[in-house]
Amino acid sequence: MVKKKIIFLIPTLIMGGGERVVSELSLGLPDSFEKIIVLFKNEVFYPYKGKLISLNLSFSKGFLFKIYYFLKGLYRLRKIVKKEKPDHIIAFGFSADLVGIFASKNTLVCAHSLWTNVHGGIIEKSLIKMFFNKSKKVICVSEAVAEDLIKNFRIKREKIKVIPNPIDVGKIKKLASFSLQLDYQKIFNSPVIINMGRLSKEKNQYSLIRAFKEIKDKIKTAKLVILGDGEKRIFLEKLIKELGLGNSVYLLGRQDNPFKFLDKAKVFVSSSQREGLPCSILEAMACGLPIISADCKSGPREILAPGTDTKHQAKDIEYAEFGILTPIFDKKIYKFTDPLTESEKKLAEAVIKVLTDKKLSDTLAEKSKQRVISFDIEKIIKKWDFLF
Repeated sequence: MVKKKIIFLIPTLIMGGGERVVSELSLGLPDSFEKIIVLFKNEVFYPYKGKLISLNLSFSKGFLFKIYYFLKGLYRLRKIVKKEKPDHIIAFGFSADLVGIFASKNTLVCAHSLWTNVHGGIIEKSLIKMFFNKSKKVICVSEAVAEDLIKNFRIKREKIKVIPNPIDVGKIKKLASFSLQLDYQKIFNSPVIINMGRLSKEKNQYSLIRAFKEIKDKIKTAKLVILGDGEKRIFLEKLIKELGLGNSVYLLGRQDNPFKFLDKAKVFVSSSQREGLPCSILEAMACGLPIISADCKSGPREILAPGTDTKHQAKDIEYAEFGILTPIFDKKIYKFTDPLTESEKKLAEAVIKVLTDKKLSDTLAEKSKQRVISFDIEKIIKKWDFLF
């Protein structure tokens, strides 16, 4: 039997939700597929299975440079398509989506975030409206993302298929059982609140650290651990110092095995301003953690409160079926020492409740274990059966 051939097209494999999905799909799709991963730049962090090809492109902010590298990438990808003759190209990220659409009629584009928030500019929005209906299919990670594309970008409903991000629950559980290094064990001797994600404006660890100041006033031994790196690291370090939290908040960077840290924490908190379908919440659930999340668009509500209106956003603490949702944060950046906003107060209140109510904590931990099974790679792979 001749194998079907898939090209995964993505800028890099170093960090992010799309990168993790490429990793999981390359590892999880059956060997009846020949898998080729085409990167714009040869930067790899996540594991993968298949042949790796780099287009050897540079990244630049200048408009003319973007056009130049787009055309260069398109030329190189077309040569690969001509040689490999793939049955499908699955593209991740706006630039990869666009290159893929121009390179092959067999391209599927993937929407991993609410595009109104990240591609709302005139040029990008116009390009999406003009060309993305020419793709073979548009894969959306959540219903909210799908509705956004239909309403605001004129993507045809029949083009869209909703497939959540997959995670390998069994693998995560195994990795979670590993011991921490001695220095880290000392931190986790205290009740730890944990967050994981890129240190960026949209992930909004800023509000979480401010809320932690109030949590610390109520629970003296509490610690906050944040896994990940990004452009806001220095800014967050200044905030931690200004609030006098240097001995209680730990920015531990990106870890090869974050799951052993998640496993030893007491509660996972997501403070994001926007998401698509956050893998970090699902990974924390696989580690059996209670989940508290800001009710941002989109993803957290569909994970923690399935069946509720995806357009609704919590105005108060919402004890949902599989976790706790809190109001989204004010986008304004306040002075470090300003009083907490109402949304920050609600987040602090929810965390204190979970840390001091063992029955609630145990119930939410069990609910996490139940819910995450719906996102296991074995179940999600079946949603890709149209590739067969």
